[in-house]
Amino acid sequence: MGLFRKLAPAPAQSTNYEEKQIPEPLPTGVVGAFMWGFGICLALLFFLLRAANHFWADSDGTAILRLYPTAATWCFLPGFAAIAIPWPLTVWLLRRTGRTDEANSIENSSNERGCGVDSFKIMKWLSFGVVGPIAVFTLLAIPMHLSITNSAVLVGHYASLKTEVFPLSQARRATMVDGYRLRDGSFEKKRDLYIDFADGRRLDVNAAGDGGTQISDATVELLLAKTGLNAVHVSTREELPGI
Repeated sequence: MGLFRKLAPAPAQSTNYEEKQIPEPLPTGVVGAFMWGFGICLALLFFLLRAANHFWADSDGTAILRLYPTAATWCFLPGFAAIAIPWPLTVWLLRRTGRTDEANSIENSSNERGCGVDSFKIMKWLSFGVVGPIAVFTLLAIPMHLSITNSAVLVGHYASLKTEVFPLSQARRATMVDGYRLRDGSFEKKRDLYIDFADGRRLDVNAAGDGGTQISDATVELLLAKTGLNAVHVSTREELPGI
């Protein structure tokens, strides 16, 4: 808090403004309702982001099964945006529409509760410095997916417009990884399937889940049936055979 006071000290309060607010004050509760409503709209971006990801995956065409990133991927941007953006945006809009008295009243009240920091400046920094990068990183995840068709596995990667195609007829080896070891040496069970192809590429079937999910029995059975392979089991990823 002391650092914030140095970087963004609260401006001196004044009740004698040179230019008085011309519009009539808004009814009690309107400003608060607007902030809450706008925050809820930002939170609902979760569904828009997830729908965009599914729409991107559907562009592969007909598929037997699709895998998507874990739902938590789409929570960060709506959550941080709903917390950081509504308040400074409301203050800014009040000033832009000539409601300076109301804007200053809200800001002064927040500065008092904030122990002498410029709340508007801090929240503006959070909006650009935190929410902005999260928005970029989240939007880059929209292409991520895995589609299994009758003849191939199509994988959309992070920050890539190109879908990688793995022809099932070229699959040469399947390896099932049972889990991974934690720093203390203990074993954490989390299954994953790796398929090696004739051209030297290796498919991580859980790639779309970004490590946040575990592949289902249905996915494993489908891929092994389509490739005609029998999976070899290893304990951890470090034990995977060379390609």
